[in-house]
Amino acid sequence: MKTRVFGLLSLSVLLVGCAGTETTEEIAGGSTSGAPKVQAATLDLEKPTNGPVTVKVFKGGYGDDFFIEAGQEYAKEHGVEVNTEGDPRMWDRLRPDFVAGNPPDVSWPGWGMDYWGLVYDGQVEQMDAYLAMPSYGQTAGTWLDTFDADLLKLGQYDGKQYLLPFHVNINGWWYNKTVFDKHGWKPPVTFDDLLALGPKMKAAGVAPLTFQGKYPYYMLYAFIYPWAISSGGLSAWNDCQSLVPGAWQSEHMLRAAKSVEQLRDAGFFMGGSNSLSHIQSETEFLKGKAGMIPCGTWLYAEMENAWPPGVVAEFMLPPVYANGKGDKTTVMVAIEPFIVPSKGKNKDHGINYFRYITSKEKALQFVEEKGTLMAIKGLEGAIYPPHLKRPAEIFDQAKTKWHSEYRFWYPELAQEAEKAMAALLEGKIDAATFCARLESKAEEVRNNPKIKKHTVG
Repeated sequence: MKTRVFGLLSLSVLLVGCAGTETTEEIAGGSTSGAPKVQAATLDLEKPTNGPVTVKVFKGGYGDDFFIEAGQEYAKEHGVEVNTEGDPRMWDRLRPDFVAGNPPDVSWPGWGMDYWGLVYDGQVEQMDAYLAMPSYGQTAGTWLDTFDADLLKLGQYDGKQYLLPFHVNINGWWYNKTVFDKHGWKPPVTFDDLLALGPKMKAAGVAPLTFQGKYPYYMLYAFIYPWAISSGGLSAWNDCQSLVPGAWQSEHMLRAAKSVEQLRDAGFFMGGSNSLSHIQSETEFLKGKAGMIPCGTWLYAEMENAWPPGVVAEFMLPPVYANGKGDKTTVMVAIEPFIVPSKGKNKDHGINYFRYITSKEKALQFVEEKGTLMAIKGLEGAIYPPHLKRPAEIFDQAKTKWHSEYRFWYPELAQEAEKAMAALLEGKIDAATFCARLESKAEEVRNNPKIKKHTVG
């Protein structure tokens, strides 16, 4: 799937930011630990519904069948009518509904929705009191505690919870294990390993890497940001997102950009990659034309119908700098959140529907049917498909989870980053120019009083 990731999604994996408000506000990253206790809400599920309970979801790589089936189950259990709809461009369907004051009761709008714009406009229900309730079918504990705390943070605004995580993607690299095993190669753990492996791969007629050139954010997520974190620790990246002066031109960002420049000049990238789509580049990777590719854990779902028989690919983290300051277990996570519209006609049932699909039983079902990770804890009994076992281990072992939050807050900066990334990969600019362009745009955003400002960390 051509996915957008949602940041803390850390906010995956997917929000488009809003910069149209007239006030400037500093927003600190939220935390579930040590937060003030809130009084648990109650849901009135006995009163007659105002028409059917409406559930509208993005119909992407995971389809909409799970949500339709869950709606039917919920309807039977609670004696209400549930209307569940899926659409590949659900955000387009929803925009006029919000404008007209007729939104659904619960929704996964998909990566094209301006989530933060909805939050700023008061269109999304604050969820803290509902999260203080027990989870679906339980009488003790809280719904809040069933979620991964790091992922919940990603949906907080001004310390309050608005966006709710469901499934989780991890971003990283994949290597063609079939090709690697044939040649006796080991996936590189460090950047030095990568530099040593590349010439061997090229000598065997295999390009070390290909990439989704039409969508440069893939390479920002796979090269620039993780290498900046590897070099200087998470603070090097958070400073960039927080618009700290000079952060985009720090030694760590420059080192990351120079590493891309080094790989480019050494011929590590498959010829023509700059013009390839996600499907085209992933097809070449599976054919063995390139040994590695940046992509998230959705690769199998996306390429299922085009996967060559007998080919095995495995997930890996981007190689790290052996002498870097960053945590070597760090992983980029991405979520596409659900929301409960504040003006839904059957809001209580909308909330309860989401409680239902985030119950352990339904979360396990989604893992095993759709082959993805979940934001719900306590799924140790999940039967992961083979391609998801390594990502699950990486997720569980990660001491730090991060994402590209700024792209949703400051879309103009994100657009400049993608343009500069493409230019760097194409050899049109060098690493220093890449960093200078981003620092210049960051300064422009920082000095614009109409743009809400966010602080990470």
